[in-house]
Amino acid sequence: MNSLFITFGIVFIVVVFWIWRYKNWSNIKKGALTIILAAGLLAAVYASFGLILISSDHAGYSTTGSNLGDIDYDEIISNAKKAGYKVDGPYYVNTKDTIGVHPSNVKELDERFGEDYRFLSVTYYYRENVYFSTWHSESGTDISFYNEDRPDTLAPFKPEDLPPDKWIVEKFRLMFDITEQESRDYLTQLKDSIGNSQDESGEISIRKGLDIAAVYSNLKETSTNSTVSPTSGEGWITETFYNQDKKIGVLDFLIPNTRVILHDNGHEYTIRIDRLGGVGMEIDLGAGEQIPEGEYHRIFKDEALAFQSIFIIF
Repeated sequence: MNSLFITFGIVFIVVVFWIWRYKNWSNIKKGALTIILAAGLLAAVYASFGLILISSDHAGYSTTGSNLGDIDYDEIISNAKKAGYKVDGPYYVNTKDTIGVHPSNVKELDERFGEDYRFLSVTYYYRENVYFSTWHSESGTDISFYNEDRPDTLAPFKPEDLPPDKWIVEKFRLMFDITEQESRDYLTQLKDSIGNSQDESGEISIRKGLDIAAVYSNLKETSTNSTVSPTSGEGWITETFYNQDKKIGVLDFLIPNTRVILHDNGHEYTIRIDRLGGVGMEIDLGAGEQIPEGEYHRIFKDEALAFQSIFIIF
């Protein structure tokens, strides 16, 4: 268990070392930032480290993750390699298979999330409980409609559960850059599909990719504000758009994460870290092994204090 926190500490030390070595800030500001970082580490660990067994023949523990804010991602990964740790990636959440699509014409998103981000999905809300979500597929775009205001949400979805035709036609035209007639043809296909299905949602597959730039521009123009969820090591980003207090849309993005791995005494300790400062930890143990709650709480306290001392030395 100590090895996990040594690994975790090295990553944090690298971040703080970069602050003191390369940032032209006053010593007071640097000192305050390092203490805040150490305190944040301790608080995040206690808040997010829910240790759970994940299978009967394999014990695993993981955190829900936390976010460190602005970090020098490339420097951290470089130093982890130099220190002899196994560095594995890129991962897209928990797979090396590339998912989603990277649009080539949205400079603002490249600047915000980096040039390796992936677009995953858009959700448009007609009202709070009536909406549709898209998903990029090899054949084009899959769209699922939901209506949580139905008396029986487990009953088959019906055409009358859809938002108004005009609203759907407008969204199809925008998302796929098509004519109104093409959009109405897709609406007809959607209704026919629903009429022949027993699914709890209305679904259609369209053999076209989304015009992501148009979707992003539309949500920015029609919203009064938006919020962006911080990453937590897996790289998942959700931006939610509001018009006043009404939610009108959600965009899901993904940035790759890298894993820093240490093997010690038959245990595997993994730190997931993404470019936007997200960090999460995992422990793989042998069959039937467990770590008592009192032990990992004690280690958290001891190691957090040790890390703070190291931070102050830098």
